[in-house]
This record gives sequence, C-alpha cells and structure tokens, in this order.
Amino acid sequence: MVLHNPAGAAEPEHARPAWTILLSPGGLVRWIGRGSTGRAPGVIFPPQLSYEASSTVGHIAVLIDPWYQGLGPGRSTAVPLDSTTVEYLAGRWSTVGDDNLDERARETVTHLRRQNMLPPAVAIDPRVAAAVRDLDVTDGVARVAAGVGLSASRLRALVHDLTGASPARLRMWRRLRTAMVGLVDKPIALAAVDAGFADQAHLTRTATRLIGRTPGDLALMLQASGARRQCNEIPVTATVA
Repeated sequence: MVLHNPAGAAEPEHARPAWTILLSPGGLVRWIGRGSTGRAPGVIFPPQLSYEASSTVGHIAVLIDPWYQGLGPGRSTAVPLDSTTVEYLAGRWSTVGDDNLDERARETVTHLRRQNMLPPAVAIDPRVAAAVRDLDVTDGVARVAAGVGLSASRLRALVHDLTGASPARLRMWRRLRTAMVGLVDKPIALAAVDAGFADQAHLTRTATRLIGRTPGDLALMLQASGARRQCNEIPVTATVA
C-alpha cells in the first residue's frame, strides 16, 4: 500500500501493523517515536512502533506487511534513510501506475536489505500466512486456527511472534485496507459496512488508531491521486520454516 501525503500534512501518533517507509525526496521527515526522535530524508518504522511524523514538502508512505518476504516483526527502532536511498525508492513509488505492486515491494525490500536497513529474512510459518489470509473472511480465531491445524492459543502466539501483532489487530488491518479501496468511489458509511465494520464510527476509530487518518482524510488523499491501485493487496509470500 502507498499513500501520498501533501506538503505540511502531519501524521498524528499511531501504530501500524505493517512496516512503514516514509520518503520525502528533496525534504525532511521529522518524527517522534518510542525512544526515537529524528529528522532525515526518510525513515523506516517496524510494525507496532508508535510514532508521529511530519514533513515540509510532503512525503510518500509505503506500507508492507510483516509476512511479506519474511520481514517479520523487526525491532522497536526507527531506521533513518539517507537521501540517495530515498531518491531511489521514491522513483519507484512516486507515481501511481498499472505495474505490479508486488514487484515494487519486492525491489524495495531487496534494496533495503542490501543496504543493511532491514533485518535478514525470517522464516514465516506457512500456517500463519494461510491464517492471515482467512482472518477477515472466517468468523473467529478458533475457526481460523482449526483450518490450519493449530489451537487458537498456538495460532495467537505464532502470529504475534512472526508479525508483532495479534490476530484481532491484523483482522482490523485487513478490513481497513479493504475499506480504503472502497473509499475511492463509495460513501464512507458504505465502504465501512462493505469491508466488515459495524458502521462508519467503527471504521473511523480503526483508521485513526492504525493509520493516523480519518476515513475522510484518506478518501481525499486517495481520490486526489486516482489511487485504487495503491491499496491493492500485496500477495502473501511465506518462507517455509
């Protein structure tokens, strides 16, 4: 997923269940996070690291799920990016095209690993990858766990160990992404219900907590850039343990 934040836009404090890469080519990102305050052309936040950020010239936010390419939960530390790295990555994400988001994400992860800015790949249990896919379409963690041959407690532990988040949080994350696709051309209330939220207020609370934006803010950002492609799901890939 990729979001283009306009100049002067600030991200209030929130914690995403995904790796977040903020890029401000030609500018600086300023952030305050758990035990980390900094200013750089770009920065990487691992999943579940609470932070707030702003930039003067606008910035691109690239979000990649922790089960993708064996990223895992990482450590609770922000990683600043230099201008050369930011310019390279911004060249891949600055426009909204019809090319494959999976290809862009794969190139991004590969490049950052070569620069030692991402941890080595971890083995993502294929049962976790399968469970993550089913979290928003199967009613209850117990049923999801049974479908992959695990107890509910064991699935919760595995998901947390390999992603840094609980199954319940990841379910809300996947529903939020579905709602964001709908926000491009649907009223907020309809996008909320179609994505599995109880109502618009439920979507608003979730969006504010997980992505630092209200649905109204997200709708304006996405509609302004014709961004349906930006919210498409990056395929789950798992490294067999």
